[in-house]
Amino acid sequence: MAAREKSRRKISKVTVSVIGIGRVGLPLALFLAESGHFVYGLDVDQGKVNTILKGVMPFLEEGAPELLKKHISKNFVPTTNFSSVAKSQVIILTLGTPVDENMNPSLVQIDKTLENIKPHLKKGQLLILRSTVSPGTTDYVNFYLKELGFKVGTNFFLAFCPERIAEGKSLQELAQLPQIVGGVERVSTQRASEFFQKLGITVNKSDAVSAELAKLFTNMYRYINFAIANEFMILAGNNHRDIYQIVDLVNKNYKRGGLALPGLTGGPCLFKDGFFLVGDVPFADLIVTSWKINESIPLFLIKKVRERIRLEGKKAAILGLAFKAEIDDTRESLSFKVKKALERERAKVFLHDPYVPGYQNDLDETLRGADLIFLATNHSFYRKMDIAKVKKLVSKNCIICDVWNVFKTNKIIFTIKSLEFHLNKNSEEGLGDIF
Repeated sequence: MAAREKSRRKISKVTVSVIGIGRVGLPLALFLAESGHFVYGLDVDQGKVNTILKGVMPFLEEGAPELLKKHISKNFVPTTNFSSVAKSQVIILTLGTPVDENMNPSLVQIDKTLENIKPHLKKGQLLILRSTVSPGTTDYVNFYLKELGFKVGTNFFLAFCPERIAEGKSLQELAQLPQIVGGVERVSTQRASEFFQKLGITVNKSDAVSAELAKLFTNMYRYINFAIANEFMILAGNNHRDIYQIVDLVNKNYKRGGLALPGLTGGPCLFKDGFFLVGDVPFADLIVTSWKINESIPLFLIKKVRERIRLEGKKAAILGLAFKAEIDDTRESLSFKVKKALERERAKVFLHDPYVPGYQNDLDETLRGADLIFLATNHSFYRKMDIAKVKKLVSKNCIICDVWNVFKTNKIIFTIKSLEFHLNKNSEEGLGDIF
């Protein structure tokens, strides 16, 4: 770490334009500012820019508020003025790359950004794509640059360098994780590699398409593993056995273990990235099936709850709206699929999340009189709940759906009575079947 910090202090200061100052771009911009570069943070959202100019982080990110206050209007300048690109030696695109209504990759945001920066591009610049994209997207940008008269590899440089950080831990992991660098040709790869190496970051060199695939494979490997865990949960339940105990049996002291635990699997990357791979592949059954399994889990769990309680007119409290623990990002969160399913059952649905603005309401009031508690996100906040207090707040026959095993019962659907029994007696006796 000391050597890495020393390496950062020796870097030659350059001007960088980070385009898209969202959950990927803003932490990166602050990291670069802290490393000694001058950074423009470009975005089309004036409201977001105004918020950041006030020194306010628009989302949760560990360590970011301090760096923002330190560098705002000094080494870091947020703006909607794309002319700043002309002052930059390095341009980094951290844009959203959605899928369209037919689940095909959409390049709309990239196209619009290229049009915005076109008048300000100049010879000698390095353009880095950092968002998750479908294979061939960097080459697509390469053709665009050629049409503008640039000779990529000679008087302009282009590379795909994916982010692989865990949201909420960006600033820590940017310095720790190796950076994949894939240029469209050798010189671009070298230029991009030097940029990251001067930050003290280990670099793994490749070509653009391989780097694009590496990012997609990383995400899909995790997504498929979660799908396997969710399918095993169903199979274990069908045999009246506890998935958490079985996973522990497999993994404990076994060097070839590694089974994942089940849970709601969402988020903007894992949900859509598989569709970047399957558009022209006739045998992509594994990816498509994983998507079907993970997306079906909320409805499957509601079905199992419905076997225990009539939901019409009942109060249901969904705890956790972010797509994973300890963040405030609700994009593609399956919590809202749970909400819709419960509403179709004519339940009265109440939402709570300690991190998501608009839902940081009083937890006691959310739980008061609840007939169903659905733990949708495994925030540590919920692990600290006083179960004796919860029992007094909810209905006497309240059902709990705890797919994350927050309460450590090794059961997924159970009653508030059996939960208290389990915690008081430190026993699984009385909890009943897993579903």
